[in-house]
Parts: sequence; C-alpha cells; structure tokens
Amino acid sequence: MEPIRVTLDRAGTRESSHLVYGIVHESGSAGRRHAFGDPQLTAFWRSSMKPLQILPVVRDGVLGRLGLGAEALALACASHHGTPRHLGVVQSVIDAVNLTPEMFACGPHRPFDDGAARGMDREGRLPGRIHNNCSGQHAALLALCVARGWPVAGYHEPEHPLQRTIRRELSAWLGEDCEPLPWGTDGCGLPTPALPLRDMAQVFAAFGASSEAAVRSVVTAMTTHPTLVSGATALSANLMQASSGRILAKEGAEGVFCLASAEGAWGAAFKVLDGATRPLGPAVVHALATLSLLAPAEIERLEDFARPVVRNTCGKEVGVLSVEAHGG
Repeated sequence: MEPIRVTLDRAGTRESSHLVYGIVHESGSAGRRHAFGDPQLTAFWRSSMKPLQILPVVRDGVLGRLGLGAEALALACASHHGTPRHLGVVQSVIDAVNLTPEMFACGPHRPFDDGAARGMDREGRLPGRIHNNCSGQHAALLALCVARGWPVAGYHEPEHPLQRTIRRELSAWLGEDCEPLPWGTDGCGLPTPALPLRDMAQVFAAFGASSEAAVRSVVTAMTTHPTLVSGATALSANLMQASSGRILAKEGAEGVFCLASAEGAWGAAFKVLDGATRPLGPAVVHALATLSLLAPAEIERLEDFARPVVRNTCGKEVGVLSVEAHGG
C-alpha cells in the first residue's frame, strides 16, 4: 500500500498535507506484514522505545523494593503532560532514593497539559526539570543506578553502565547487536537509535506477545494507567482507553508512534515523514480500522482523533484533518 496522506482542509480547500509511513507486523509463524509505504524507512526510535529502556529497572525489582507500584512504572514509560498527578508520582520515586530532580539530564519545559501550564503562569512559577515529559523515565533510571551502585553523574552518557545495559536489552529484542545502528541524542539527553520501521513493529509485536513477568508488568502498568503514560488528550492514552487496554501505545517525538496488541497478535510502527504529530491520529486510526484491528465501537470512540478539527484563536472550527480518500 502507499503511504497514508493526511490533509488539512480549510473551507473545502486543501491547505496542507502530510505523508505517514507505517507497518503492522502480525505475530505467529506466518508473520505477515501490512505496509503503508516503505517498511524500511529509517527513523530514530525516540520515546516510543521507553517500554524497552525501562525493562532493566523492572527486572532488577527497583520500584518494588522502594514500595512503589504500577503508577510509578507507568510514569517510567511515559511522555507525561506535567499535571500535578504526574509530578507527584515522579517526585515519589526521587524521594525514595534521596535524589532531586536537579540531577535529571533532561532540561525544563512547560507542561504539555494546558491547565497545568496556565496554573504555573498564574502563580508566576517557571518549569523545572521535573516538568520535562521524560522525567518519570529519568527518575526510574536514576533509581536503578542507585540500586546497582553505579555513578549517578553521567547516567545519560553512552559509555555509562546504565546505557550499556540498555543497549544489551535492545540487542536481545532486535536479535542483533544494536551498537552499529546510527545513534543520536533524544530531546531529554538520552541516547536513541535509528532503525527501520519494520524492526520497530516486529519488536513491539514480540513485546506484546511476551509472557515474561517483567514485560507483562510493563504492559499492565501502561494499559491500566494510560493517562499517566501521556495525558488525557493524547492519542496514546485514548487508544489504550478506547480498546480497554487491548492495545498498548507509545508516542515518540518527530512523528514516531508504536503500538502492540497487549494480547500478542500484532505490533505496529508509524512515522510522519515531515516530523509533525498532528497527522498521527487520522493515520493510525485509519490503518488499524483498514486492517480490522479496531472494533466499530472503538473507532467511534476515536472519531475526534480520526478527524480532528482545527480551530482559530476564538475557538471557532475552521478546518479538519483527515485521511485523503483513495485516488484523491
């Protein structure tokens, strides 16, 4: 199949368009693949790889020994929106290991949640490192460093024991040494590899199908607490909610999005060619619906993501994003 084209129409006239590449990999011996565009398209994995990066923390039992549960694990996999609930869980992890958010390698930015950001404005407060959407992951990784006796300083550097451990984890899932992959630096300061969408989808399919206790705990935490993994307005959270936890979803920057059946049936990866995030809702819902991976009731619940409206500064609807009809 061709890449998915998502268009913005204003007053019935096309104003913009985005190309979205994707692949759905079915689990099992057949291992069939359904591609939207070139499945070999390479992209940096960014935050979509967090469920894999956090597995060494889970296997070590760090959060459990600290008396922290599924909410902390969900935040460890999150690109959170900076609400008070998100920040409270992150702070609980840091408090448990006697560290501070100032030790995070990620920098500050405004909360993604509009209410939280406006609340800070009213109070005259500036965001700190804890407001970074990746702070939950950084807190959990620092907790692992403390548990293992590794240096806290430089935990984000490629040759730190933590990062070597994470690369071994990724290599096991990929079935090959990940060291030769192109490696860059994510927005939060952690290393991130570039690889084909096909490989991302295959790993997510295997992740969803795994019966390993550590993996199941990650899947359960994310699908049970979807708004901790992102936020109430996010595509990832709404996909997990609409499917009642049957689908695991995780976004990444620059238009990357990975999913898996929590029941082990399939995995998927998408990339918006120009790096935008707004076409992901229409493209992902379209792809899953086309392959009958969403039930009619689930598609209905996701209608606002399949055809998101564009509003002007007065809140008036002035356009709509949607998947271009075949042959359009």
